[in-house]
Amino acid sequence: MKKIQYINILKESFSITWENKFLWFFGFLIFIGSFGGNLKINDGDSVDQQRIVEFVQNNLRLVVFLAVAFIIVVLILFLLRTLAFAGIIKSANDINLYKQLSVVAILKESKKYFWKLFLLSIVIFVVLMSIMLVLGVPVAYLFALKASVLASVTLFLAIAIILPLLILASYLHHYASLRIILADENLKISLESAYALFIKNIKESLVMSLVMFITRLLLLIVIVSGCLFVAIIFSPVGLIAYLIFAKIGIIVIAIIAALICGAFLMTVFSWYEAFLQTAWLVFFKQIAFEKDKELKTVEELAEMEVKIPNPEVV
Repeated sequence: MKKIQYINILKESFSITWENKFLWFFGFLIFIGSFGGNLKINDGDSVDQQRIVEFVQNNLRLVVFLAVAFIIVVLILFLLRTLAFAGIIKSANDINLYKQLSVVAILKESKKYFWKLFLLSIVIFVVLMSIMLVLGVPVAYLFALKASVLASVTLFLAIAIILPLLILASYLHHYASLRIILADENLKISLESAYALFIKNIKESLVMSLVMFITRLLLLIVIVSGCLFVAIIFSPVGLIAYLIFAKIGIIVIAIIAALICGAFLMTVFSWYEAFLQTAWLVFFKQIAFEKDKELKTVEELAEMEVKIPNPEVV
């Protein structure tokens, strides 16, 4: 199999996303859609929990309404993220065709993959939760019995099992999603193809993850540098505004600076999400379809050998 050129993957992905800025819109949808899976409720002290219980008891209808609204928002964000992901993959895979289409047309085409991708996410989530439950019950039971040593050993073994499974599930989900979108495979075949592909390219996949982690660090440097630049520019302006207009002046300047930083962050994250998915697509095509080409070439050579007559027979 051909050696993976990671630098070329990054160059190609950067070129595609920089020259086709409509992909940034899909990146924006993925970025805001990611909040649907990251919303958390922080644990407070006993006093705060008591207040929460009292609030729920006194405002049950409002709480039910907010809970339903929360679920709807999460589902909408997941829908947007899924459609945007499919839109980026379809567009980046054939950029010359899809750059001629409108964003709405691309999203409409992406809808046909939604239920497969949704079912894929559900299956992987349920399997992981089931495994964690099976491994977690004995650990909890041993801790309840105060068998601390045995419980700690069991917990360590459970973590040693779960971590590789989480890594495997992450790659399976990503590769199976790409198979569904690019080859229109069903759920079973896409998972089988994803597993076979990952097993044959474990090292390459891990290296690709490391490369993308480095790009995240570079992104962080860009973000910090950009925000510092805005702060340096607006600090003297804010001081002048404070001297002239007092507190209201610095508040206005701070709001303007915050809006500029927000727009900058949104633009950078939107581009990076598009770049990230495009890079994984280019990498996936190299490890998946290069091998398919090699197998096809071998089959063609084998057919040619069969067709060539034996000189002794002639």
